[in-house]
Amino acid sequence: MKNILSPADFRHKVEIRVRTWEVDWERVVHNSNFLRYMEIGRFEYKRNLESSLNACGSSPDGLKVFVVHNSVDYLAFAKFDDVLNIYTRIAWIKNSSFCFEHIIEQSATGNMIATGKGILVNVNPLTNLPEKLHEKFSESVIAYDKNVVLLSDKSKA
Repeated sequence: MKNILSPADFRHKVEIRVRTWEVDWERVVHNSNFLRYMEIGRFEYKRNLESSLNACGSSPDGLKVFVVHNSVDYLAFAKFDDVLNIYTRIAWIKNSSFCFEHIIEQSATGNMIATGKGILVNVNPLTNLPEKLHEKFSESVIAYDKNVVLLSDKSKA
């Protein structure tokens, strides 16, 4: 299956180096670490939106999000000491949810190692129930990444 994602479609990139504790006895990155790499990409992407996390898990902008879905497609392997580029973007925004997409590639070769996505839902900080995203969030994402798609689901918050 041909991968339709391309690094050229992403504005955000963070570089990491594979560490010893992320590999198995064959010096290959354990598959669970790819979720960690995607989370690093999401956190740094959010930092580029001039936001961060408070100790309670919410953002100063009022958002508190839960990951409700993660998926990874493994295309190749990475090994100890590889430098990896983690590309991250928000592909779409709905009323209370949004979707991050990721590409992970070997920096030295440009070979794509994995692609992935994570869907996050905004929740009320007190009740932890889904809540409509603030317009300011959508506006800041659109200002940063012009390719985001705005979706509307009138039947849900």
